[in-house]
Amino acid sequence: MTNAQLASIQWGVFLSVVFLLPQLLFRQLTFRGATITVYASMLFAATFLPVQTVAPRQSVQLVPFQWIADTFRDGQIAFDQMTLNVLLFVPLGAMLMFWGGRTIGQAALIGYGVSLLIEGSQLLWANRIFDVDDLITNTTGTALGWLGALAAVKVHARVTAAAVPQRELAGVR
Repeated sequence: MTNAQLASIQWGVFLSVVFLLPQLLFRQLTFRGATITVYASMLFAATFLPVQTVAPRQSVQLVPFQWIADTFRDGQIAFDQMTLNVLLFVPLGAMLMFWGGRTIGQAALIGYGVSLLIEGSQLLWANRIFDVDDLITNTTGTALGWLGALAAVKVHARVTAAAVPQRELAGVR
């Protein structure tokens, strides 16, 4: 993990605490609210912080799957960046499935929209690169998060259904 990535995580934790404290002090803190607050803080920190002081070599990268060529050129760093982009949006997909009641298509579209908003904002504010690969990986992460949440719901339902007859039998004895 790079120093910039570690700094982003530290900023995310700091922002989470800053935004959670008022909710806690005013007794408005819920699990859902805390989850959304922490995720939004970490997402903001990962995509905008620390602010880059040196402008990147290019400001727009429009070649799909360029990360593959970058991996051959730059090594593990490009692959890790792609993986982290996918993982960064998995929680969004899970939240949209659990709490939003969205279909996978709707979740992917929302993930794409959030990613497009971030990528566009990075051009204007954070001295970062608008990268079409980020749109692809972030949307993929959202869809994978939705699928993972659906799998968890189905497994939970199956385990719960399998446990019901055992409880009834135990009560009869």
